[in-house]
Amino acid sequence: MPDSFAGKPAQMKGEKTMKRLFALLLVLALTLALGACGSPSPSNKPNNPSPAGENPTPAAQKFKIGFSQCVMNHPFRIAMVDTFKDAVKDYPDIEPIVVEGDGDVQTEITNIESLIQQGCDVIIVSSLSGTAIYPAYRQVYEAGIPLIIAASGCASEGEEAMNYYNSFVSTDEVEMGIAAADYANKLLNGEGNVVMIRGVVESTNSLNRYNGWNSKAKDYPGIKVIVEQAADWLRLDANQAMTNILQANSDIDLVYCENDEMAMGCLEAIQDAGREGEIQIISMDGQEDAALEIKKGGPFKLTITNNSDTHEAVAAAYKLAKGESIEKRIILSYELVTAENVDAYLAANFS
Repeated sequence: MPDSFAGKPAQMKGEKTMKRLFALLLVLALTLALGACGSPSPSNKPNNPSPAGENPTPAAQKFKIGFSQCVMNHPFRIAMVDTFKDAVKDYPDIEPIVVEGDGDVQTEITNIESLIQQGCDVIIVSSLSGTAIYPAYRQVYEAGIPLIIAASGCASEGEEAMNYYNSFVSTDEVEMGIAAADYANKLLNGEGNVVMIRGVVESTNSLNRYNGWNSKAKDYPGIKVIVEQAADWLRLDANQAMTNILQANSDIDLVYCENDEMAMGCLEAIQDAGREGEIQIISMDGQEDAALEIKKGGPFKLTITNNSDTHEAVAAAYKLAKGESIEKRIILSYELVTAENVDAYLAANFS
């Protein structure tokens, strides 16, 4: 048998082996391919933890509450800011911002515009600028930011500016004026000459106190206001005004001041003139120095507290920030401080 024929069986056996190996490799490759298609990708696997730094838990929401105070040279206004800073401590998610207007309405307006630009969720304003501040109220309103007026001038019923704010938080200053007239009548036994020292006459604060007094004083025809003088809520201005009034008027029985700072200025003028034995003083705000004068038993007979505590205003602002509704008018309580209760008042309010 030729040699070439003798090698064919071995060659055929090798070819069959190669075919089986190729078929096996093909099946394995198809199995791997199908397995890869059916397996979920790493990003789709359930409970797959994110690498560190990815998808962090969102930070707790903060509410920016802005407070625009008109001035900080007056004990009442300072007390408002102090209680505001204390009140916001009860709300960890409030970010407070306080600005001060230096007693200038244009500065107040600029400050309120700044609070708008800073993205405040609610703005609280305490102003003594009367209607001059209303354009700033309107800007807040048009920016869609809730506005609270606190112990400040606010619009009267029917004025367009009534639409600009969500709530007015303060004592009832008309009632305070009524209470002052009642007490003056009691001190004077129904008859006497009164000097009235007013604040910023166009401010709602002054107008409400003035209107309250006048609404009640008409019931006491023996009580006559012989002089009305504005002193812009300031001690020095009141001192100068009272000095001139004392020189021009020899028959004065009582001085009614629309706030304690002016009353303290009037007291100094009366003492300088040596007339503290003939003139009595009543006032408003409940300042410590006024209460201490009442305690001495001198000319100062009454201060009616004007609530400087802003906790209620902050609570209302927080509700507005969270989308809740509040009352249009929030009335704070007041108290008549006289010789009868001055010790308790000082102990409860001043350390």
